[in-house]
Amino acid sequence: MNGAASGRRSSVALVGFMGAGKSRVGMALAHRLRLPFVDTDALIAEQCGSIERLFADRGEACFRSIERDVVVATLENARRFDCVVALGGGAVTSADVRQALQWLPCVVWLTAPVQALFDRATEGGRPLAADEHTFRDLLAERESLYDEVATVRVANGPERTVDAVTDEIVDACGCEASP
Repeated sequence: MNGAASGRRSSVALVGFMGAGKSRVGMALAHRLRLPFVDTDALIAEQCGSIERLFADRGEACFRSIERDVVVATLENARRFDCVVALGGGAVTSADVRQALQWLPCVVWLTAPVQALFDRATEGGRPLAADEHTFRDLLAERESLYDEVATVRVANGPERTVDAVTDEIVDACGCEASP
């Protein structure tokens, strides 16, 4: 993992594989810290329509290009305005995104057991979660990238509550809401 958290109030980025709970935990963390929440997948969907449709119509390469641009712009804004940002699971495959994540003092890698990730991802109808073997291979390919960018690693398995995960992030990143 990359360095240690700085301890000052600032933006927090959440990374991790599909189904890790980045959006759910991100919303709870933003509420706790009284910060805006930005979900980069939601931004892409606002601009381009559903991600599933984008994958089907234009392919993964087109999606990744759009994702890179949206995520880098969002992280650039997060340098100036405190917020909680949830990145899509594959965003870290872009070298530009990995470089931009270095701008933030706290990048949290949310993890969970692979079966929990797969179950959550298939419930959500994710395009890359159609086949469990491919899903596992993709996770294995990306784990080193999550580790490269993360300053903190937090487990978000099925036995953990969102509040417990949020508490751990707040403690690990040294952040708390303004009075």
